[in-house]
Amino acid sequence: MKNKPLLPLFFILLISFGAGAQGIAFQKGTWTEIKAKAKAENKHIFVDAYTTWCGPCKWQSKNVFPKKEVGDFFNKNFVAFKLDAEKGEGVAFAKQYKVKSYPTLLYFSPKGEIVHRTLGAFPAKKLLQQANRALNPETQLYPLKRRFEKGEKSQEFLKRYVIALADALADFSKPAEMYLNQMGKTYWTTAEGWEFISAYVRKSSDEVFGYVMKNQSVFAKAIGSSEKLGKKEVDQYIIGVLKADIQSVARSKDENRLAAFTNQLKAFGKKADQHIAKVEYMFYANDKDKAPQYASRYFDNYCNNALEFDRIAWQFHQKYDDPQQLEKALKWAEKSVQLMKGFFNMGTQAHLLFKLKRYKEAKKVTEEAIVLTKKAGKDIKGWADEIKTALEALLGKINAKL
Repeated sequence: MKNKPLLPLFFILLISFGAGAQGIAFQKGTWTEIKAKAKAENKHIFVDAYTTWCGPCKWQSKNVFPKKEVGDFFNKNFVAFKLDAEKGEGVAFAKQYKVKSYPTLLYFSPKGEIVHRTLGAFPAKKLLQQANRALNPETQLYPLKRRFEKGEKSQEFLKRYVIALADALADFSKPAEMYLNQMGKTYWTTAEGWEFISAYVRKSSDEVFGYVMKNQSVFAKAIGSSEKLGKKEVDQYIIGVLKADIQSVARSKDENRLAAFTNQLKAFGKKADQHIAKVEYMFYANDKDKAPQYASRYFDNYCNNALEFDRIAWQFHQKYDDPQQLEKALKWAEKSVQLMKGFFNMGTQAHLLFKLKRYKEAKKVTEEAIVLTKKAGKDIKGWADEIKTALEALLGKINAKL
């Protein structure tokens, strides 16, 4: 009777983080040892590239990786490995595989060749969908990329490639445009076509987006259980695309681009006024002369967000000494407090009152804000303590004036 061969020593040393527990059993060891283990077991490799400061990394590790259904699938199909991208061999690994955002989830073949990647933290269902794609050469990002570069352009192939690029937060605009042009406008207004458009047409400059804007009622009737629900879904999609472009245009500081963007929006009537006001405010936010005009238009007519009100009020406190501008900022700070009362926006309100020489009011607001900092939860205690220190210093200045 032959003796069973003994496992190599380093396999014995590759002890699972989650041995005996449900969830993904991440292995300890070096990257070289992990690749050897995967090759010996003929399994793909799953690598969670993380950092210690990454909030989404922590959320996924705590809430998704320990789930039984996730562990069952990953432990059956992968050798799983966690790697801190800022420590030890993680630094060289991150450089080699161009890991720049976190968490980045990388998938390798049993031979140690990268085949797929995704970026971000995901709920269990989405993570399992992505892991399934990572096992299939027909849906793996890197094989699809090579086929695209060689000229493959079939409809089903393009659709799979777009999905893989989107999961990796890579630019999918070109293959998405090619796919939709092949499918034609009749397809665009079907439920399946809308599902693709709403997920993968994300620029207001895209031809398909312009078509949606000009045919909103057609899409609303086609995609919803009722036209009312369909209209709501179309509106949410349009707002999402415009918001993304607003950020890009505002950061560009290119007045020609701003003019082209606002002219594009004007073609869609009054429903675009709010977005025009916001992009113009953001574009001129650092222009001391123009900022008041554009900020007033947006914040006095459209904004309903406490954090935005607080942010603009503090910016005005920092930039202006003119009582007229400070009164305007105080109004916005008060609106922020009305929407979501907290020590942060009451602190802004108190600083503005002090700068306006309304010392008694400033003292009352400051004292109340200090009380709120003491009630802050553990997750924001550090921030609350910083605000508390600043408020106590302000209170000293106020008392000196009274």
